[in-house]
Amino acid sequence: MTISRKISKERMALKLSLAGTVLVASLGIGYGLYVDSNAILLDGMFSLLSMGMTGLSLYTAYLVTKPDDKQFQFGYAHIEPLINVINGLLILITCLFAFISGVNTIIDGGHEIVLEHALIYAVLSTICCFGIYFVETSIAKSVDSELVKVDSQEWLVDGILSAAILVGFILVLIFDSMGYTRWNAYIDPILVSTLSIAASILPIKVLRRNLKEVLLVAPQNKAQRHVDRTIERLSKAYRFDGYTHHLAKTGRQYDLEINILVKDDSLWTTKRQDHIRQIIWDELSDDLGETWLSVSFTGQERWL
Repeated sequence: MTISRKISKERMALKLSLAGTVLVASLGIGYGLYVDSNAILLDGMFSLLSMGMTGLSLYTAYLVTKPDDKQFQFGYAHIEPLINVINGLLILITCLFAFISGVNTIIDGGHEIVLEHALIYAVLSTICCFGIYFVETSIAKSVDSELVKVDSQEWLVDGILSAAILVGFILVLIFDSMGYTRWNAYIDPILVSTLSIAASILPIKVLRRNLKEVLLVAPQNKAQRHVDRTIERLSKAYRFDGYTHHLAKTGRQYDLEINILVKDDSLWTTKRQDHIRQIIWDELSDDLGETWLSVSFTGQERWL
């Protein structure tokens, strides 16, 4: 698949997500206020938050494909994990406030909801959320897009929230039929508190993964091991006097810096140096993909 097709599919997925969030957010906030359900309102607010972040992700998907310029001389790849960190933080904060709200409502004695309308919302929202989640997951895998992957996880969280709300409202019907009507007032705040805890798991994972990229932590993955083995093998084959290398992953781009110590000037001509650079690129390009590669040669250890 060409790069242009990948970019096109990525943007298509994010546009679909943006349209879906407008629909679900409108339904959630409208129904939540109408039936007086904090659980539905939380679901709608989560979708509203996702709408803003999806729009930002769509803009980011455009930015990261731009070449480097005078202002961003290393390109725009670093913006992607930064946006994902902001996204994760906002979702986590939303979950925290929802949990506090649910606990306070339980302490205050709960509240009743308009069940019939709540059930309609729960069914529609669950179908919509999981539908978009499966579509985005498929596209994220086909184009290897972290932006679409993170966005699909938001839909998974939203779908789980909606499904759990649906189950909770069905429980209200069951309790009514069994004569436990007095407990129905607590179903909504219990759902809010429980779901906010469950929903916080995914943004924590997103934060953990993307904070490492923002902080330029060396990736502990297949690419790192391949880089280590390749440079070590070349060092033995071409008799480097020493070397150091540094690898970082920022969004969809790897940054690899290699410093090679060579003390015999007559042996290490410019042509020979370029030959080593080409070998390194040929060996690593499949694993590293879009890579900012810098290979320097020096005769002094201080520059390693």
